[in-house]
Formats: sequence, C-alpha cells, structure tokens
Amino acid sequence: MKHERLCAIAHNFADSMASGLGFVVGYCQTDVFGEAAISTGGVIEIDFLRGSVVRGRPSDQLKSAAVIFGQAFPAFCKRNGAEVTDFQSFLAAFDARGGRCRAVLTVVDRNGRSSLTEYDGVPLKRLRVLDTLGRIRRKTRQIEKVGQ
Repeated sequence: MKHERLCAIAHNFADSMASGLGFVVGYCQTDVFGEAAISTGGVIEIDFLRGSVVRGRPSDQLKSAAVIFGQAFPAFCKRNGAEVTDFQSFLAAFDARGGRCRAVLTVVDRNGRSSLTEYDGVPLKRLRVLDTLGRIRRKTRQIEKVGQ
C-alpha cells in the first residue's frame, strides 16, 4: 500500500474523532480538543493502533473512546483497501494550545517510512502556508525514508 494512501486513511480516521461524533465507529461522542485544552501541555496524543492515550490527561470517556477507535481501526482499514498491518505506527496529537484546534498525524508504514502531517481546524484540513512567491499552499508533509 502506498504511503500517501495510508496517510489519507489515517486522516479520515483521526478526523472522525476530531469532529466529536466518531461516525467511523458507529457513534462515539468526544471532545478531544476540549480535553486537550485543559490537559497539561494542551495536547492529547492517541495511539490508534493500540487504542490508548499516550500523552495528556484524558477523561475516562476519552480513554474508552480511544479503545473503541483502536478496536474499529482494522475494519476501517479493510473498508478502505488496506490492512492494519500496513501501519507500523499511527499517532494523532490533538493540540488546543493558543485557542486553535490543530492535529499532527504521524504515520509509519510497514517499510519504516514515516511522515508527519499537520492539520488545522475541524474538520481537519491541511495547514496552509505562504510559498516563496507569497501564494497560499498546503504545508508539505514531512517524510522520512528508511535509513535517514
């Protein structure tokens, strides 16, 4: 499976949690950015492969939502033409510092290729930056190839 496709799958899955409705798991109401805002450091990080919160202080409701999302991820992958084993790692850091809703998704594929993609707002949209000519462009995904 191409790395870009895995990133798209990860974005769609994390966006479902960020939206607060969790339709990819049926229906699972969450306020991940609200909880990140009151958490130490202003960030909640979720490991979707393990279904656990790895950074921040989540409520019991968010902890159980992370478990539900983790259990639903293999089926979501299958519906999108991938296998959960295509992912070596899938982390989503939901950041509410500065009154903004941002998310950083880290995806590592089975070949060890990793990428970090920044998103802004709800729904999650790629961060926009100015290029050297002053045009607004999507911020490029930071990709690290195996052995670098």
